[in-house]
Amino acid sequence: MDGSLFVLLLLSGLLKTTSGLSRKYYYINARMSWPEAQSYCRAKHTDLAFVDNMDDASKLINIVDAGYSGSVWIGLKRRTQKRWGWSKGEDTLAQYSAWNAGEPKNQNECAFLAYGVWHTYQCSSAIHFVCYNGTGYILVEMWKNWTNAQSYCRQHYTDLPTIHNSEEQNQLKSSVPSSAWVWIGLFWDSWEWSDKWSNFFRYWAAGQPFQSSGSGDCVGMSRNNSGKWAQYSCDLQKPFICHGWPKSPYRTYQYMNESMTWQDAQSYCRARFTDLATADTMNNVNRLVNTVYPGYRGSVWIGLHAGTEYRWVWSMGEGTISNYSMWNPGEPSGDGECVRSFNGSWYDESCSTILPFVCFNDSTGFVINNTAMTWRDAQSYCRQQHTDLASISSPEQQNLLSNESSLWIGLFLDSWVWSDQTNLSFRYWEADQPSQSSGSGDCVGMSSNNSGKWAQYSCDLPQPFICYGDDKLIRKQVVRLKLSCNGKCTLNDPSQQTAFLNVISEKLKSMGLKSNKMSWIQGEGEEVFHLESRHRANSNNQCNRQ
Repeated sequence: MDGSLFVLLLLSGLLKTTSGLSRKYYYINARMSWPEAQSYCRAKHTDLAFVDNMDDASKLINIVDAGYSGSVWIGLKRRTQKRWGWSKGEDTLAQYSAWNAGEPKNQNECAFLAYGVWHTYQCSSAIHFVCYNGTGYILVEMWKNWTNAQSYCRQHYTDLPTIHNSEEQNQLKSSVPSSAWVWIGLFWDSWEWSDKWSNFFRYWAAGQPFQSSGSGDCVGMSRNNSGKWAQYSCDLQKPFICHGWPKSPYRTYQYMNESMTWQDAQSYCRARFTDLATADTMNNVNRLVNTVYPGYRGSVWIGLHAGTEYRWVWSMGEGTISNYSMWNPGEPSGDGECVRSFNGSWYDESCSTILPFVCFNDSTGFVINNTAMTWRDAQSYCRQQHTDLASISSPEQQNLLSNESSLWIGLFLDSWVWSDQTNLSFRYWEADQPSQSSGSGDCVGMSSNNSGKWAQYSCDLPQPFICYGDDKLIRKQVVRLKLSCNGKCTLNDPSQQTAFLNVISEKLKSMGLKSNKMSWIQGEGEEVFHLESRHRANSNNQCNRQ
């Protein structure tokens, strides 16, 4: 591989993710309203999908299940005010504009160039247009409305022109006759991205968006229409696409090999880090286990402790029941602490009852398993084979189970709370835990030799503990390195990366600097080094530090 490569180096050992050169997308095959999908993506990833170029628009098509023919939510939603922006996505009008006197006229929503300045016009009108090909401007003497001109430029070149400064404006003017009317990439827009990025890239289907009120304020992408977008009512239940790496793997854990009571451990973690450890996925549990010193075989404190109020929460960790619930009349009746779904309604049931169950899988949605198990065993199975026992947040999701016999779902009764006050209901108890008997302990420890499962203990018991968050007493510095490479590179070879660290460490020492620990910043599924740009191939297989 030839080219320049970027890498981030972390001095002091904090593990974070390097930002990739391309946006990471996740298709969630669960039907939710747009606001519910937005909340899910913000909790689990970064936000609903944000798209700013045609390459990303194509990626969205490829991650949707091939058998699905409907639309999926992305992060675009109608805003209350309109703004002028460029087709390629940029928001540069505050730095440069070349409007004719009296423009823009906001009853027209597209812009054209004539006599060296910008004018507004109805987007449905057909005139000639100019495309940008990456280096210059191409006059296209075909009669098209603004949307069709945009599609043509994206298909054959790059896009309609974006003008950043007077030099580009002069270059554009020299490319067309002075009196010609030609579409440019400027348009009036009333949509914004969920994560508030001020980017104007749009990929509307023909006839979209509608201007009439009540035509829908949220945007879905159609896999069957080349990934183009249309507006829908935000209350519709659709699958959706998130962007951003999963959040949970990046909580930083610190094992403290010093025995303290739970309260003293909590005080220590809050003073030096963020708090006692919080875990909300099996990934976190596995990382907690790997944090403990290999020679230790006991339990360690985490941040869970007994609360004062019982509430119905979801196994997958979203916290308490939202505005939607489907209790049968008279339920919950006190029959048990777990919940089954039967004929479209919910019933509380003893967790030891043997029933079939329904799992949730991020890729395939609901998965019904007809093998009868206790609620706890069903939970373990779903976490091993899929994601977790199913959560239900809408009538449409409940309707998927309405014709089924009794099935365990992920709802259970819980009274435990996290030290950092996060409303997370993920639990990973040992068998027969938590105990219902009085005096059995109000604080939770994780076993280092039982797959990281949890049990309750007296809070006064001294034992080691795990904190999460950055160490406030250690100065951390992130250094960004750029390496050039000729010939075939193996920069992501762990042995070569270790050799780099040794060289850097020696260099620091020679400068009178000392670092107790260094590591490359690398997220799950990512490589440390990322190609920035390609250069001419060279047969020399050496990497030169810059």
